[in-house]
Amino acid sequence: MTAFDTLAENYDLGRIGYSNDIYTMLTGWGLAPTHRVLDVGAGTGIGSAPLINRGMHVTGVDPAPAMLEIAERNYPQATWVQGTAEALPFEAESFDAVVSAQALHHADRALAQREIQRVLRPGGIAAMWWKMLASDNPIRQLCNDAARDIGFEPPPRGGLVNGFKEFYAAGWAETALRVIPWRTAVPVARFMHYERSRKIVYDTFGSRADEYFETVEQRLVAILGDMGALVPLSYTHFLYLAKK
Repeated sequence: MTAFDTLAENYDLGRIGYSNDIYTMLTGWGLAPTHRVLDVGAGTGIGSAPLINRGMHVTGVDPAPAMLEIAERNYPQATWVQGTAEALPFEAESFDAVVSAQALHHADRALAQREIQRVLRPGGIAAMWWKMLASDNPIRQLCNDAARDIGFEPPPRGGLVNGFKEFYAAGWAETALRVIPWRTAVPVARFMHYERSRKIVYDTFGSRADEYFETVEQRLVAILGDMGALVPLSYTHFLYLAKK
């Protein structure tokens, strides 16, 4: 069992996916409906869901069995395999495209780049992306204040820190970076499931994680009114594109 197995249900209830612009850009980069697509660090299938719904042949790989169980339940038309980004359990040149959404910061990124290239056919495409809550979003400041109120410095949000130098060092034939703003809103209840799905929160607060969650929830309800009120969120996506 991995640390993410204990977070799987909150992932399913709280994670909201990504801007549709990402998937439009993937099509523009060469992704086609007939492609065999591998999703690395697939979790519960959130990042690959739009590809599955477009009829693509998607295989998701993740080290956490509980995450894969939910992915299988939600998207039985795809294939779900247990494995790690550093040692993908597939033959060389098995896929036309490889994607990874909000995941590779949990892996050895240099090893993951080599494995992604190994399983990708010549001329195949890769896409790896993260979304980060904008620094000026009031909800980010609210969460930061809640952390400091219980005596902690706020944990980072978004996963990707100090850029993605391993991507540029990997020797891709072609690369591009797209920066995509996105605004959305979710009910307070769903946002709290999202907060409870963040491994770094437990790593930071330890046994006092519940105190942090209660503080955030109380502040949101005090400002917005109730658990069904919408929390406004503004994100920036960083989409790394490559061709082998």
